[in-house]
Amino acid sequence: MADPVIIRTERLVLRPPLPQDASHIVERLGSKGVAWNLGRVPHPYQMADAEAWLEKIPQSWSEDSSYSFAITHPIDGMIGCVSLRLLPFEVWEVGYWLGEAWWGLGYTTEAAAALLHWAENERKIERFSSGHFTDNPASGAILRKLGFQPVGEASLFGLARGTDSPCIRYTKGTDPELALKLVAH
Repeated sequence: MADPVIIRTERLVLRPPLPQDASHIVERLGSKGVAWNLGRVPHPYQMADAEAWLEKIPQSWSEDSSYSFAITHPIDGMIGCVSLRLLPFEVWEVGYWLGEAWWGLGYTTEAAAALLHWAENERKIERFSSGHFTDNPASGAILRKLGFQPVGEASLFGLARGTDSPCIRYTKGTDPELALKLVAH
């Protein structure tokens, strides 16, 4: 990976995840409440899962296919993650998760807003999509604060859930029908 990208917000620092973050990742994603809201995270989440994911980060950055940032708090260290992942048709999926102890404090909105600002201004990305399971309305509130518009409901398999569940899809600069079809969070 070339020089790492560091994004500073009022209360947080976003940086590429590092191998030494593995224990924080396992602890935060080990909560069923966190894993339940994510499509590609198993429960229980193990150290091997974190290590495998961390190994992929440098290559995904160098291939310009995914950008994951650790959300770091000055006292608590890594508290979550925010990311962009390239989907078909040059659409970038916005994803995020935060440890339960930091829910409801505005950290996810702050981190995701900073990521979008970086993507739009530094990477010149204009087309985004995202989504959330219907039983996680807090995530929808975050997306709406970030300027995303809901486009409809789809179905997504959640590893932690072990089943398909309804999700709401959102767009920001992407054709609504395309955003609805690109279920990938």
